[in-house]
Amino acid sequence: MIYVDTSMIVKLYVKEKHSLNASNWLKENNEAIPITTFHELEFNNAIKLKEFRTEITTDQTHIVMARFAGHESKGIFYRPQIDWTDVFKYAVDLSKNHTAKTGSRTLDILHVALALSIKADGFLTFDDRQSKLASLAGLKIEKILIVQ
Repeated sequence: MIYVDTSMIVKLYVKEKHSLNASNWLKENNEAIPITTFHELEFNNAIKLKEFRTEITTDQTHIVMARFAGHESKGIFYRPQIDWTDVFKYAVDLSKNHTAKTGSRTLDILHVALALSIKADGFLTFDDRQSKLASLAGLKIEKILIVQ
């Protein structure tokens, strides 16, 4: 199973740098993407921030949110069982063992900890520090074809 960072998911719904790459990866991926309440929080906040910054309209926000919900009901996303105590234990260990070397931010650490807690074997992100942390944690970094 491949764990996908929220920033990748946002690129599927709002045109950003690498949105085409994220879309192409999703079309080639043949398994549901695990999504957590943490993803949901970050996704909702990212979309609402885009609305606040007038990068998208209120109507576009509603469309994005409806598409996101529809994709979950179609099985593109699924919600694995999360033991948040385990997630935070992984996060504390990751921070202690790797932040001084990687410069990892707390939210990036939480994504990697979530991936570990659900026993993901792959990790997909465009964030270099997060990718390095995931690799140090033993996750295989998924490569994505960059189309210019």
